[in-house]
Amino acid sequence: MNGSLIAQLLVSGICSSFVLLLTSLGLVIIMGYMKVVNLAHTEMLMVGAFICYYFYAVLHIPFFITLILAYVISFLFGMLIEKTIICHFYGKMAETLLATYAISIILKQLALILFGKSYKQVSYPVSKVFYFGSVYIESYKLVLCLISLIALGGTLIFINKTTMGRKIRSTTQNRTMTECLGIDTRKVDTITFSHGMGLAGLAGAAIAPLSTITYSLGESWLTNTFMNVVMGGVSSLFGTVASSFIIQESISLISGFSNSVMAQIIVLIVVIVIVRIKPEGLFTPKGRR
Repeated sequence: MNGSLIAQLLVSGICSSFVLLLTSLGLVIIMGYMKVVNLAHTEMLMVGAFICYYFYAVLHIPFFITLILAYVISFLFGMLIEKTIICHFYGKMAETLLATYAISIILKQLALILFGKSYKQVSYPVSKVFYFGSVYIESYKLVLCLISLIALGGTLIFINKTTMGRKIRSTTQNRTMTECLGIDTRKVDTITFSHGMGLAGLAGAAIAPLSTITYSLGESWLTNTFMNVVMGGVSSLFGTVASSFIIQESISLISGFSNSVMAQIIVLIVVIVIVRIKPEGLFTPKGRR
């Protein structure tokens, strides 16, 4: 392998890292702060992609307004699901898994009924390609990096700098004491879950131009998003950022020597070994009591 090819693989890996980070943010919020294994997460990516298709490709609403609409619609849907279903299963791992799995099946079947098995396409909102010597970067990949940073930065500000964010962190660390202080932890749960679902919808809309949109789109993201969150530490946003770069750069470089399928297999095996040695992930999560 020559130097220019390695440079291209590294750049591609960085761009893919931001994409994986964006698709994992909603999952780490719900798993890390609520201890809810949300098996409907990748189906929300699919929902967000269809929202992007309908608003951007069909109604021709500007792309960035479409992203905001995808977040808002997914947030409201998450609020509905949390208040009607999820709230009854906190602390019950098996029931939560079944409930979110059922939601994922329902979402997938609804998409199949509404849109059929046909594939939908969304054009790039920007299509310019930048060349730096022999290395090239698609402009939309840079847009995705920016969207990912905005989503991450917004979430960090929300969690660390707002009143609701402080309530979320205190509920995560000690629910009983938080309730004794008069904080409505039920409202905190609803906002946390809804924000996680909103981020998933936003991510789905953002990756729509990269993907063929169909009812089974979520399946292609299931392994990588969960692997990313578990490896980084289920309640560590910094861990998710780090594991996104580790996973995608490894896949990109290994695929240069072999192929993408073998790269995925090798990285998955390595992640399994890491999690076996360090079950809490690379960065120790805070417990919810």
